[in-house]
Amino acid sequence: MKEYTKILGQYAAQLNYKDLPADAVEQAKKIILHTVGVSIASTNMSPTANAAALAASRGSSAQATLWGAPGVRVAAADAVYANGAAADVLDWEDCTWTGHASAGAVPASFAYGEQTHASGRDVLTAVVAAYEVYQRIAMAVQPEFDSYLAQGRGWGLVNWQVFASAVAAGKLLGLDAAQMAACISLAAYQAPTLMGKDGDGDIYHYAHGIAGKSGAESAEITKQGFEYYYDGLEGDTGYWLYVSNKCDWDWLDKELGKTFYINETLLKHWPANVWVQAPLDGLHNICTREKLTLADIEKVRVSPIIDIISAENPLPMGLIQAEYSLPHCFACYLSGKTPSDDWYSLESRSSEALRELSGIVEYFGPQANRLHMFEVFWQGTFPETTVEVVCKDGRVFSETLRCPKGHPRNNFTLQEEQEFFVARAADFIGRENAEKFAQGVAQLEACADLNELTALLAGR
Repeated sequence: MKEYTKILGQYAAQLNYKDLPADAVEQAKKIILHTVGVSIASTNMSPTANAAALAASRGSSAQATLWGAPGVRVAAADAVYANGAAADVLDWEDCTWTGHASAGAVPASFAYGEQTHASGRDVLTAVVAAYEVYQRIAMAVQPEFDSYLAQGRGWGLVNWQVFASAVAAGKLLGLDAAQMAACISLAAYQAPTLMGKDGDGDIYHYAHGIAGKSGAESAEITKQGFEYYYDGLEGDTGYWLYVSNKCDWDWLDKELGKTFYINETLLKHWPANVWVQAPLDGLHNICTREKLTLADIEKVRVSPIIDIISAENPLPMGLIQAEYSLPHCFACYLSGKTPSDDWYSLESRSSEALRELSGIVEYFGPQANRLHMFEVFWQGTFPETTVEVVCKDGRVFSETLRCPKGHPRNNFTLQEEQEFFVARAADFIGRENAEKFAQGVAQLEACADLNELTALLAGR
């Protein structure tokens, strides 16, 4: 068997900015803008505020910026925890084939970029390295549906999140190839316990921050020194055994250095679960094109039927329940609520009016299996979605689409991501600072010290 942990460690340690294709650099910039923007947009949500307060209360050294508490700086690992949780609170960040790599890669790249006074090129390289290692490990350990997931075993989205922050932090701390392999091995031991149920509250969001911090601390421990081992991924007792019933070994070095899987990342158009993105796009496109308002609409029909987004939930809904609820998200959209934290405030999650409005949604067509839907995503496209809007006057409008806005085949432009960031962050850090930050990320390769850029996140 190949020494896969060493192969990935060498790749991550030796990756240079000059090795990065232009499209991977641009995608990294988009991911940074998107992730920091939606994190700041969650500032008023309790998980973000709580995570920031905990990080700030530790009185640690002022190495890195808390995005959800403008002007507060803490130790790098504490910043990764708080910012990693914030990144996922509105479920508005990225979605790779296996989860939300941005919630680990971007907080760690920024926190350790600030601590080490890294250049923009170094930060971009760390983000890309994190994605490439994370994605290959995560794809290698994808379990079978019938013999694993359908038996009640959990899907390890947050568990393998640890590798994104470990590689990003290790890259900026200057780990060499052997140290990076050791860091990856240690991160496998640090990964959060995998459970079959995330719960109906916000524990899932905190788990992203916990995984991020665990990965970052793996890099710090490795930098400090311990009795290294270098084979945490492979073998009969490797990482895969604890999250899956199989390992597709080829994924661990598949097209390494040739294909950049960061370019296959979906950036969410809406603050909602990934499988709500296309239905919301369909509804939005129809309403915009036909100039429809809620007063015109009798019902909205959606296909296919997906259990997690069509389930009935009690009031008040938990945060996760609301973000996964297609009826709730449709009701927020049709009621005129701007996509933001307002969709998921306790008031919105407790609203009888929104609950009544959500009854406008009906479903038709086949029952879809989520794992099979991810398999379609892995193949480079996206599951087909049909939305039908039935008007009170008898008119019916329909739209069938595959790739929602933000999908790699229907991507945001860098300019659109700059505008997206300003729209999310301006109310919290001031429009001038938001515009300067967006422009700074667009030109990140020219930045000599990341702290010059992150100072703009301190607010007015």
